[in-house]
Amino acid sequence: MRKPLLLVLGIVVLGLSPVWAQETRSFVDDQGHEVEIPVDPQRIVSLRGEQTTAPLVELGANLVGSTGRIIEGVNNGLPHVRGAYDALDYRMEEHGVGWVGHPTEPDMEAIAALEPDLIIATDVWQANYDHLAIIAPTVIFNVWEQDMLELYRKVADVSGRLDVYEEMLRNYDARIERGISLLSDTIGDPKDVSIAIASAYPADGQILIHRNYGTLSQVLRDLGFTMPDVIAQLEDGNSTISVERIEEIDADFMIDTYVSSSQPPSFMIENWDEELPIWRDVLHAAGHNQFFMVNREEMRAVSFQALRSMTEIVLANIATRDFVPLER
Repeated sequence: MRKPLLLVLGIVVLGLSPVWAQETRSFVDDQGHEVEIPVDPQRIVSLRGEQTTAPLVELGANLVGSTGRIIEGVNNGLPHVRGAYDALDYRMEEHGVGWVGHPTEPDMEAIAALEPDLIIATDVWQANYDHLAIIAPTVIFNVWEQDMLELYRKVADVSGRLDVYEEMLRNYDARIERGISLLSDTIGDPKDVSIAIASAYPADGQILIHRNYGTLSQVLRDLGFTMPDVIAQLEDGNSTISVERIEEIDADFMIDTYVSSSQPPSFMIENWDEELPIWRDVLHAAGHNQFFMVNREEMRAVSFQALRSMTEIVLANIATRDFVPLER
């Protein structure tokens, strides 16, 4: 007879986990769990690549395990961490970090075998919380309900790397100040310029729009740009609208994303052409060469390196060309 999962986990944990003589502190996560976590965790397992593993890697935290994806043609077919692979050139196998399954398919025994003293997960793992908490202190962070930098700061806090985060934040803030100065010299006040983040998906006749989308939306907000009302008023980080409402996302500029391995720029353009053949005539940005794309996998990485890349891409595409404002 198959043993219940909780019993199996209990046996694994009792057989593998040492008694950690560590100083602890209380931490309340985004789901309201009050957790006793190590002040200086030494064996962290991360269960979400772009949102938690990527910042841990950049912070130099004590990471021993992470979820990862296996995609043919990427990293020679070995598991890779979304975001960290693209933005930070990070390879788990080169750093002795164990693979604990796909981001949506946890391998509890693999997690327990790494003897973590802290597990960091996102809200997609909330249903597994009780199982994870048996293995080690577990914190859950919400992904789409907060800005990327808010999430990053929390990851830095629980991993004992707030000082590293604060130093990188100061450098990023200085870069944003320089960017605002450049924009003021070329296009004027960024708050008078609107930008829509959107993608077309013909299969369901919908346009995907984003209010909160990783480092890209963080950079756009920090530089001072605005967005169309239909996007700014979204309760969630993203949503869809029907193609009949396409004019509601009209903006000075529009940004889409691509994935080199599966959805290159040509694929995304074909989607727009199929969804709305006259999109270049209907949307101001598309009709005035004020539409561009960014690498989705790098953009999604919660990291200052990705913030830097997105900042420079946005500035290069907006502050270095003739700008035709949208008539309002």
